[in-house]
Amino acid sequence: MGAQNVILKVAIIIPLFLSKLCLAQPSTTAGATMDDSGKHEFIQQAKKDTPDYSTAFNILTRQVKQHPGNAEYRYFLAYTIDRMHAVDARDMDHLQIGMTIEASEQLEEVNRLEPLYRGELFLSDPYSKLTSIWGSLALAYLNRKERDSANWALREGKRRGGFIDAVLSFNRRLLNSCEQNAILITRGDNITFSTAYLQLIENYRSDITIVNADMFNTHWYPKYMKADHHLKLRYTEAELDTISYREWQSRQIAIRNPTTPSQKFSWQLDPTYGDEYLLRSDIILLDMIEQNLFTRPIYFNNNSDSTYNLFLSGCLQDEGLVNKLSTGKIDGTVISKNLDHYNMEGIQKDDITKSTDALNMVNGFRWTYINNIYRLWTLEQYDKARELFKRMNEKFKREELPYASAEMEKYFTDFSKFLNKE
Repeated sequence: MGAQNVILKVAIIIPLFLSKLCLAQPSTTAGATMDDSGKHEFIQQAKKDTPDYSTAFNILTRQVKQHPGNAEYRYFLAYTIDRMHAVDARDMDHLQIGMTIEASEQLEEVNRLEPLYRGELFLSDPYSKLTSIWGSLALAYLNRKERDSANWALREGKRRGGFIDAVLSFNRRLLNSCEQNAILITRGDNITFSTAYLQLIENYRSDITIVNADMFNTHWYPKYMKADHHLKLRYTEAELDTISYREWQSRQIAIRNPTTPSQKFSWQLDPTYGDEYLLRSDIILLDMIEQNLFTRPIYFNNNSDSTYNLFLSGCLQDEGLVNKLSTGKIDGTVISKNLDHYNMEGIQKDDITKSTDALNMVNGFRWTYINNIYRLWTLEQYDKARELFKRMNEKFKREELPYASAEMEKYFTDFSKFLNKE
């Protein structure tokens, strides 16, 4: 394989796999059901702007009664109950305990019937979905200033099978990749709720403010972050209620250091939606960056896409599992200082192989190495690239950390052959 083809392949595949750190991907596995009508109805409603899950609930409830040993029926019934409870994050602040328990009990039975779930996945595997529903309830309690109830929800979620140790261990490394008093901008439940568990239950790196960029699209979350996490936003609560999408043309954004006005940071912000708009979440995220840039370190999770990070990719310094927003020149020759701190300590194979989402997430260690190996290669530092690849394989042995897919394993095998040929 020629160098040009390998470079192209790396550029395409790295973002594809790293996107799985935060957002689980729909997939189909073995174990088809005898009757897909309930699942089909749920999936059809999930595509609608104003879904009605009542029919899916009735069908799936009947199917579970008729076939109590069918894990896939229970999995989709749990999702249906959860969506009836709150369609998305906009309704999360209204969550209550009753329906959370109902959905949880179905997922717990899924895990009892099939510890390694073989049915179709909608978004998350059963362990991640347990994390999501209990983490969502905890966040609703926090928004209502019920801290004790939030702590109970997080502990209860772990007791019932969510917040698995492998994901918590990965997120400890993620948090430790950030400087003191940092803001970490991310997305996806496996980071948002797992870091909440670490910070609230274990008091682990509670100096860091975790910001879920997607949730800025809701009306309650920006107010909650401003009031309870002391996140600087210039908008008042009344103004936050009125923010919607905004027509937008590409333009330069300039932020001045309030204490040193001569210091300025600027970049070009393109439309993030439909080539002509900024969404509500983008507008609030932009303001948050403007208000905090020169007073707190700001990070994005590694390989965030351009619409998610407001086209700041060229201003982000690779620091392993995270990228730091830099107001100065990016040094592309620097190897991430955090790589040496990533390892499999506290992460058991049985824990990650039962959860496809955990397996994808923990394989993020390998992808952070590949980012750096690729950079060394483009700098023609071939020996250093080979040495770093060797170090990665020694730390993340296949028998301890299986690859997330056959495609991923083939890519790493091919890349290794290429490195050793040059």
